[in-house]
Amino acid sequence: MPRRPSIVAMVFVHLVAIYSLLGQSPESRVESTATEIAQLRRTVADQERRLAALERTVRTLQTTVLAANRRVVTPAWNSVDGWAAIRMGMSRVQVEEILGEPRTVDSVMDRQTLTYKAANATEITGTVIIIDDRVYEVNSPRFRVHLPLEK
Repeated sequence: MPRRPSIVAMVFVHLVAIYSLLGQSPESRVESTATEIAQLRRTVADQERRLAALERTVRTLQTTVLAANRRVVTPAWNSVDGWAAIRMGMSRVQVEEILGEPRTVDSVMDRQTLTYKAANATEITGTVIIIDDRVYEVNSPRFRVHLPLEK
């Protein structure tokens, strides 16, 4: 049979708790409160130092990520590297990201011819033929990079 605490024991425990609270002088309660406040201030100062360190770390990481995401300078349309970066099957947007805006664009149905040449040049520097928004052929009079796809 489980023992139930007697009412006398419970009253005794409550009286001891009340006596201990009443036994404290107002000065000791103020002193303990002041000690707790000082401890809380130290904790807040420590947390502020940690937060400042974390914010510095985040700023450093953001700077690193932004530097990594900066657009890489791509080769121009008048360099071998620019033309060598063009691959069969690329979209027109991808070609323009690499070579830049074409000087002229001739469109006939689903076929587009992007022509790259200097503003004052009379001869064609290079062409990219796009069919159904995919590179089909790449030609440059100065160097040959790709041959047309065979069907």
